[in-house]
Amino acid sequence: MNIKFYGLILFAIIFLVGCGNSLHADIKDYKMQMKDVQSEEKKLVKYIDALALDKVDQLMGSEVTDQKKKNLQEKEQAIEEKVLPQLAVYENKMNKVKVDNPEIQEVHDIYINNFDEKKTFINNIHAYISLYNDSIESNEEILGYTQIFEKNKKTSEKYAALASENKSESKDYNKLTQTINKNNEELKTHVEELMNTSDTSKRMAFIDSKLIPLINGHIQMLNQMHMTSENTLHLRQAQLEIYYSLISYYKERKTAMQIEEKLRKLPVQTILSKAREIKTVDDKYYQTLKKLEEQN
Repeated sequence: MNIKFYGLILFAIIFLVGCGNSLHADIKDYKMQMKDVQSEEKKLVKYIDALALDKVDQLMGSEVTDQKKKNLQEKEQAIEEKVLPQLAVYENKMNKVKVDNPEIQEVHDIYINNFDEKKTFINNIHAYISLYNDSIESNEEILGYTQIFEKNKKTSEKYAALASENKSESKDYNKLTQTINKNNEELKTHVEELMNTSDTSKRMAFIDSKLIPLINGHIQMLNQMHMTSENTLHLRQAQLEIYYSLISYYKERKTAMQIEEKLRKLPVQTILSKAREIKTVDDKYYQTLKKLEEQN
Protein backbone atom coordinates (compact mmCIF):
# COMPACT_ATOMS: atom_id res chain seq x y z
CA MET A 1 0.00 0.00 0.00
CA ASN A 2 2.80 2.39 0.91
CA ILE A 3 4.66 1.63 -2.31
CA LYS A 4 1.57 2.31 -4.39
CA PHE A 5 0.87 5.51 -2.41
CA TYR A 6 4.36 6.92 -2.97
CA GLY A 7 4.15 5.92 -6.62
CA LEU A 8 0.97 7.95 -6.98
CA ILE A 9 2.60 11.01 -5.38
CA LEU A 10 5.59 10.65 -7.67
CA PHE A 11 3.30 10.45 -10.72
CA ALA A 12 1.44 13.58 -9.59
CA ILE A 13 4.71 15.50 -9.17
CA ILE A 14 5.94 14.43 -12.59
CA PHE A 15 2.54 15.40 -14.09
CA LEU A 16 2.58 18.84 -12.46
CA VAL A 17 6.16 19.50 -13.56
CA GLY A 18 5.15 18.48 -17.06
CA CYS A 19 2.19 20.85 -17.00
CA GLY A 20 4.41 23.63 -15.71
CA ASN A 21 6.93 23.07 -18.43
CA SER A 22 4.14 22.99 -21.02
CA LEU A 23 2.69 26.31 -19.77
CA HIS A 24 6.16 27.84 -19.70
CA ALA A 25 6.75 26.75 -23.30
CA ASP A 26 3.31 28.09 -24.37
CA ILE A 27 3.97 31.45 -22.73
CA LYS A 28 7.36 31.66 -24.41
CA ASP A 29 5.78 30.90 -27.79
CA TYR A 30 3.01 33.43 -27.13
CA LYS A 31 5.45 36.20 -26.19
CA MET A 32 7.45 35.50 -29.33
CA GLN A 33 4.32 35.91 -31.45
CA MET A 34 3.41 39.11 -29.60
CA LYS A 35 6.75 40.75 -30.41
CA ASP A 36 5.60 41.57 -33.94
CA VAL A 37 2.23 42.78 -32.65
CA GLN A 38 3.80 45.07 -30.05
CA SER A 39 6.26 46.38 -32.62
CA GLU A 40 3.35 47.53 -34.79
CA GLU A 41 1.61 48.91 -31.71
CA LYS A 42 4.64 51.09 -30.93
CA LYS A 43 4.52 52.56 -34.43
CA LEU A 44 0.84 53.35 -33.93
CA VAL A 45 1.51 55.03 -30.58
CA LYS A 46 4.25 57.12 -32.21
CA TYR A 47 1.82 58.38 -34.86
CA ILE A 48 -0.84 59.15 -32.24
CA ASP A 49 1.65 61.01 -30.03
CA ALA A 50 2.64 63.14 -33.04
CA LEU A 51 -0.98 64.37 -33.27
CA ALA A 52 -0.57 66.22 -29.95
CA LEU A 53 -4.17 65.44 -29.03
CA ASP A 54 -3.79 67.24 -25.69
CA LYS A 55 -3.84 70.50 -27.68
CA VAL A 56 -6.68 69.65 -30.08
CA ASP A 57 -9.34 71.35 -27.95
CA GLN A 58 -7.38 74.62 -28.29
CA LEU A 59 -8.06 74.48 -32.04
CA MET A 60 -11.80 74.12 -31.57
CA GLY A 61 -13.64 77.23 -30.53
CA SER A 62 -15.81 80.06 -31.71
CA GLU A 63 -12.91 81.84 -33.42
CA VAL A 64 -11.48 79.80 -36.28
CA THR A 65 -8.29 81.26 -37.71
CA ASP A 66 -6.57 80.13 -40.91
CA GLN A 67 -3.78 78.60 -38.80
CA LYS A 68 -6.22 76.62 -36.65
CA LYS A 69 -8.00 75.41 -39.77
CA LYS A 70 -4.71 74.34 -41.32
CA ASN A 71 -3.66 72.47 -38.15
CA LEU A 72 -6.94 70.58 -37.96
CA GLN A 73 -6.76 69.64 -41.64
CA GLU A 74 -3.21 68.37 -41.13
CA LYS A 75 -4.34 66.24 -38.18
CA GLU A 76 -7.17 64.73 -40.20
CA GLN A 77 -4.74 63.99 -43.03
CA ALA A 78 -2.24 62.41 -40.62
CA ILE A 79 -4.93 60.14 -39.17
CA GLU A 80 -6.05 59.03 -42.64
CA GLU A 81 -2.58 58.57 -44.11
CA LYS A 82 -0.67 57.21 -41.10
CA VAL A 83 -2.78 56.28 -38.08
CA LEU A 84 -5.61 54.35 -39.76
CA PRO A 85 -3.33 52.34 -42.11
CA GLN A 86 -1.04 51.51 -39.17
CA LEU A 87 -4.06 50.51 -37.09
CA ALA A 88 -5.02 48.05 -39.85
CA VAL A 89 -1.50 46.57 -39.92
CA TYR A 90 -1.49 46.30 -36.14
CA GLU A 91 -4.91 44.59 -36.10
CA ASN A 92 -3.88 42.17 -38.84
CA LYS A 93 -0.77 41.13 -36.85
CA MET A 94 -2.81 40.70 -33.68
CA ASN A 95 -5.37 38.51 -35.45
CA LYS A 96 -2.61 36.16 -36.61
CA VAL A 97 -1.58 35.26 -33.05
CA LYS A 98 -2.49 31.63 -32.31
CA VAL A 99 -3.22 30.60 -28.72
CA ASP A 100 -4.09 27.02 -27.73
CA ASN A 101 -3.62 27.30 -23.98
CA PRO A 102 -6.88 28.45 -22.26
CA GLU A 103 -5.01 30.29 -19.47
CA ILE A 104 -2.99 32.28 -22.00
CA GLN A 105 -6.15 32.87 -24.02
CA GLU A 106 -7.72 34.58 -21.00
CA VAL A 107 -4.72 36.93 -20.86
CA HIS A 108 -4.79 37.49 -24.61
CA ASP A 109 -8.50 38.33 -24.45
CA ILE A 110 -7.57 41.27 -22.21
CA TYR A 111 -5.21 42.48 -24.94
CA ILE A 112 -7.91 42.09 -27.60
CA ASN A 113 -10.40 44.07 -25.50
CA ASN A 114 -7.77 46.78 -25.01
CA PHE A 115 -7.22 46.89 -28.76
CA ASP A 116 -10.95 47.40 -29.29
CA GLU A 117 -10.80 50.38 -26.93
CA LYS A 118 -7.88 51.85 -28.87
CA LYS A 119 -9.65 51.31 -32.18
CA THR A 120 -12.85 52.94 -30.91
CA PHE A 121 -10.88 55.91 -29.61
CA ILE A 122 -9.04 56.40 -32.93
CA ASN A 123 -12.25 56.13 -34.94
CA ASN A 124 -13.99 58.61 -32.63
CA ILE A 125 -11.20 61.20 -32.74
CA HIS A 126 -10.99 60.82 -36.53
CA ALA A 127 -14.76 61.23 -36.85
CA TYR A 128 -14.76 64.33 -34.62
CA ILE A 129 -11.89 66.12 -36.35
CA SER A 130 -13.27 65.23 -39.78
CA LEU A 131 -16.74 66.50 -38.84
CA TYR A 132 -15.30 69.65 -37.28
CA ASN A 133 -13.40 70.38 -40.49
CA ASP A 134 -16.61 69.75 -42.46
CA SER A 135 -18.37 72.18 -40.13
CA ILE A 136 -15.79 74.89 -40.81
CA GLU A 137 -16.12 74.33 -44.55
CA SER A 138 -19.91 74.36 -44.39
CA ASN A 139 -19.96 77.62 -42.42
CA GLU A 140 -17.63 79.17 -44.98
CA GLU A 141 -20.03 78.04 -47.72
CA ILE A 142 -22.93 79.63 -45.84
CA LEU A 143 -20.98 82.87 -45.51
CA GLY A 144 -20.21 82.76 -49.24
CA TYR A 145 -23.90 82.36 -50.14
CA THR A 146 -24.76 85.21 -47.76
CA GLN A 147 -22.30 87.45 -49.59
CA ILE A 148 -23.75 86.41 -52.97
CA PHE A 149 -27.23 87.19 -51.63
CA GLU A 150 -26.14 90.67 -50.51
CA LYS A 151 -24.46 91.34 -53.85
CA ASN A 152 -27.58 90.32 -55.79
CA LYS A 153 -29.75 92.35 -53.43
CA LYS A 154 -27.75 95.48 -54.25
CA THR A 155 -28.05 94.73 -57.96
CA SER A 156 -31.81 94.28 -57.53
CA GLU A 157 -32.13 97.60 -55.68
CA LYS A 158 -30.09 99.34 -58.39
CA TYR A 159 -32.37 98.19 -61.23
CA ALA A 160 -35.48 98.75 -59.12
CA ALA A 161 -34.44 102.41 -58.72
CA LEU A 162 -33.76 102.77 -62.46
CA ALA A 163 -37.05 101.11 -63.45
CA SER A 164 -39.11 103.16 -60.99
CA GLU A 165 -37.73 106.38 -62.48
CA ASN A 166 -38.66 105.37 -66.03
CA LYS A 167 -42.36 105.97 -66.79
CA SER A 168 -42.27 103.63 -69.79
CA GLU A 169 -41.39 100.78 -67.45
CA SER A 170 -44.01 101.50 -64.79
CA LYS A 171 -46.43 98.77 -65.91
CA ASP A 172 -43.82 95.99 -65.93
CA TYR A 173 -42.16 97.38 -62.82
CA ASN A 174 -45.39 97.54 -60.77
CA LYS A 175 -46.42 94.03 -61.81
CA LEU A 176 -42.99 92.63 -60.94
CA THR A 177 -42.61 94.42 -57.59
CA GLN A 178 -46.08 93.32 -56.50
CA THR A 179 -45.13 89.70 -57.18
CA ILE A 180 -41.74 90.09 -55.46
CA ASN A 181 -43.32 91.72 -52.38
CA LYS A 182 -45.94 88.97 -52.15
CA ASN A 183 -43.18 86.35 -52.46
CA ASN A 184 -41.10 88.08 -49.79
CA GLU A 185 -44.03 88.02 -47.34
CA GLU A 186 -44.50 84.28 -47.91
CA LEU A 187 -40.78 83.68 -47.55
CA LYS A 188 -40.63 85.73 -44.34
CA THR A 189 -43.46 83.66 -42.80
CA HIS A 190 -41.69 80.40 -43.67
CA VAL A 191 -38.31 81.60 -42.38
CA GLU A 192 -39.91 82.62 -39.07
CA GLU A 193 -41.50 79.19 -38.81
CA LEU A 194 -38.09 77.60 -39.43
CA MET A 195 -36.45 79.77 -36.77
CA ASN A 196 -39.15 78.85 -34.24
CA THR A 197 -38.60 75.13 -34.79
CA SER A 198 -36.08 73.79 -32.28
CA ASP A 199 -35.91 70.12 -33.28
CA THR A 200 -33.08 69.63 -35.79
CA SER A 201 -34.73 66.82 -37.75
CA LYS A 202 -37.92 68.91 -38.12
CA ARG A 203 -35.88 71.92 -39.24
CA MET A 204 -34.15 69.86 -41.93
CA ALA A 205 -37.47 68.36 -43.05
CA PHE A 206 -39.02 71.85 -43.19
CA ILE A 207 -36.22 73.09 -45.46
CA ASP A 208 -36.76 70.16 -47.84
CA SER A 209 -40.53 69.99 -47.83
CA LYS A 210 -41.60 73.62 -47.42
CA LEU A 211 -38.90 76.25 -47.81
CA ILE A 212 -37.05 75.13 -50.95
CA PRO A 213 -40.28 74.18 -52.82
CA LEU A 214 -41.64 77.64 -51.96
CA ILE A 215 -38.57 79.39 -53.42
CA ASN A 216 -38.67 77.15 -56.51
CA GLY A 217 -42.30 78.19 -56.92
CA HIS A 218 -41.25 81.84 -56.77
CA ILE A 219 -38.61 81.22 -59.44
CA GLN A 220 -41.17 79.58 -61.70
CA MET A 221 -43.59 82.44 -61.12
CA LEU A 222 -41.03 85.11 -62.15
CA ASN A 223 -39.92 83.14 -65.21
CA GLN A 224 -43.52 82.95 -66.45
CA MET A 225 -44.04 86.70 -66.26
CA HIS A 226 -44.00 88.42 -69.65
CA MET A 227 -42.20 91.77 -69.70
CA THR A 228 -40.05 93.76 -72.16
CA SER A 229 -38.70 96.73 -70.18
CA GLU A 230 -34.90 96.60 -69.96
CA ASN A 231 -34.35 97.64 -66.34
CA THR A 232 -37.27 95.54 -65.16
CA LEU A 233 -35.82 92.52 -66.96
CA HIS A 234 -32.52 93.13 -65.15
CA LEU A 235 -34.44 93.48 -61.89
CA ARG A 236 -36.16 90.14 -62.47
CA GLN A 237 -32.83 88.45 -63.22
CA ALA A 238 -31.28 89.90 -60.08
CA GLN A 239 -34.26 88.65 -58.06
CA LEU A 240 -33.92 85.20 -59.62
CA GLU A 241 -30.25 85.15 -58.60
CA ILE A 242 -31.36 86.04 -55.06
CA TYR A 243 -33.69 83.04 -55.05
CA TYR A 244 -30.98 80.72 -56.39
CA SER A 245 -28.55 81.90 -53.71
CA LEU A 246 -31.24 81.36 -51.06
CA ILE A 247 -31.77 77.77 -52.20
CA SER A 248 -28.01 77.12 -52.01
CA TYR A 249 -27.89 78.85 -48.63
CA TYR A 250 -30.63 76.76 -47.08
CA LYS A 251 -29.31 73.52 -48.55
CA GLU A 252 -25.97 74.29 -46.93
CA ARG A 253 -27.73 75.24 -43.69
CA LYS A 254 -29.27 71.77 -43.73
CA THR A 255 -25.81 70.22 -44.23
CA ALA A 256 -24.47 72.29 -41.33
CA MET A 257 -27.33 71.07 -39.11
CA GLN A 258 -26.54 67.45 -39.97
CA ILE A 259 -22.88 67.97 -39.10
CA GLU A 260 -23.69 69.71 -35.81
CA GLU A 261 -26.06 66.88 -34.87
CA LYS A 262 -23.30 64.30 -35.45
CA LEU A 263 -20.80 66.41 -33.49
CA ARG A 264 -23.16 66.53 -30.52
CA LYS A 265 -23.08 62.73 -30.39
CA LEU A 266 -19.28 62.80 -30.16
CA PRO A 267 -18.42 64.95 -27.09
CA VAL A 268 -14.83 66.00 -27.71
CA GLN A 269 -13.79 66.32 -24.05
CA THR A 270 -14.88 62.74 -23.32
CA ILE A 271 -12.97 61.52 -26.37
CA LEU A 272 -9.83 63.46 -25.48
CA SER A 273 -9.91 62.26 -21.86
CA LYS A 274 -9.82 58.74 -23.32
CA ALA A 275 -6.52 59.63 -24.99
CA ARG A 276 -4.86 59.71 -21.57
CA GLU A 277 -6.41 56.39 -20.52
CA ILE A 278 -5.32 54.66 -23.72
CA LYS A 279 -1.67 55.05 -22.73
CA THR A 280 -2.17 52.89 -19.63
CA VAL A 281 -4.90 50.56 -20.89
CA ASP A 282 -2.45 47.63 -21.30
CA ASP A 283 -1.17 47.76 -17.69
CA LYS A 284 -3.65 45.10 -16.56
CA TYR A 285 -2.65 42.87 -19.48
CA TYR A 286 1.05 42.93 -18.59
CA GLN A 287 0.32 42.41 -14.89
CA THR A 288 -1.89 39.39 -15.61
CA LEU A 289 0.67 37.90 -17.99
CA LYS A 290 3.40 38.36 -15.36
CA LYS A 291 1.30 36.58 -12.71
CA LEU A 292 0.76 33.67 -15.09
CA GLU A 293 4.52 33.42 -15.71
CA GLU A 294 5.19 33.41 -11.98
CA GLN A 295 3.10 30.26 -11.55
CA ASN A 296 5.99 28.25 -13.05
